[in-house]
Amino acid sequence: MSRAVARGASAAGNVSVVEHQISDADFKGGRWQNDDVLSRLDASDAIIFGSPTYMGGVSAQLKSFMDSTSSRYLQRKWVDKIAAAFTVSGLPSGDKHNMLLTCATFEMQHGMIWVGVAESPVTGDGYNRLGFFFGAAGQALFEPPSEAPSAEDKRTGEMLGRRVATLTRRLYDTRRT
Repeated sequence: MSRAVARGASAAGNVSVVEHQISDADFKGGRWQNDDVLSRLDASDAIIFGSPTYMGGVSAQLKSFMDSTSSRYLQRKWVDKIAAAFTVSGLPSGDKHNMLLTCATFEMQHGMIWVGVAESPVTGDGYNRLGFFFGAAGQALFEPPSEAPSAEDKRTGEMLGRRVATLTRRLYDTRRT
């Protein structure tokens, strides 16, 4: 799903997409810490967070990352950045909404501008088939990544990535002229 979101953002053109996966090497003393990643996020115009939905919430790794950003919060470093999120869980609902709402709350506390999914599932075109508007959602239980999330879920992720990139360009191109 993360690759689909990145593809969508890249397809918008004139953007630089940088992916980062939270790794075990980023944990020191039980807390997430990677100043290089935080500096790159500080310099970005938009941030799209992704996490599996575990027990109705974000992964422990993403939560640890979120907790590590308190200095950015106090300094208001991420105010007016465009923000979004995506997730995958085993069931069609799988309490994904709670995970996406956790990300939205976190990002809005930072003063970021939240972007959700604009596509409606009622069109029948396969986009947003699970009906989540807070962010892109996919379903995968035990299938290999080549089979799940579905092509429709990945297209929804691509559309979210493209929407974030397009809105970010609109906002920041206007500010820079």
